[in-house]
Amino acid sequence: MTDEQKTKICEMYQMGYPYKDIAHALSIAPGTIKSYCYRAIKKGLLSVPQSPKDNLLCKQCGKPIVQTPKRKKKIFCCGECRQKWWNAHLYLAKKSSKALYHFICPTCKKPFTAYGNKDRKYCSHACYIDSRYHSEAHHDS
Repeated sequence: MTDEQKTKICEMYQMGYPYKDIAHALSIAPGTIKSYCYRAIKKGLLSVPQSPKDNLLCKQCGKPIVQTPKRKKKIFCCGECRQKWWNAHLYLAKKSSKALYHFICPTCKKPFTAYGNKDRKYCSHACYIDSRYHSEAHHDS
């Protein structure tokens, strides 16, 4: 492999081209390209390019997220954003989840489900208000 080919391999690798495309462009076997890149990275001659996946944006607010190497990829910038997103996307929760609870509203008598709250009583805030303040059973003693 010539020095010119090595330079082109490094340039294409840094731009994010896969081994197969580099090999096809330079008429070199993909395995040769892969092993050259591996050795060059180990020697410090070549750095691993950052893929767009490494610089994710928060699903809720769109802020960039700094990823920690060798850790699970983060998709939210903070716990507050994670909570807001999941509250807005409850329909994505698995229906077989152990955290999905089924109830019957004591005010309107309609069945409803609640995710993550086993102590919920009412299907909506309106039913809660109706039960608490407009109920005939409610007497001030």
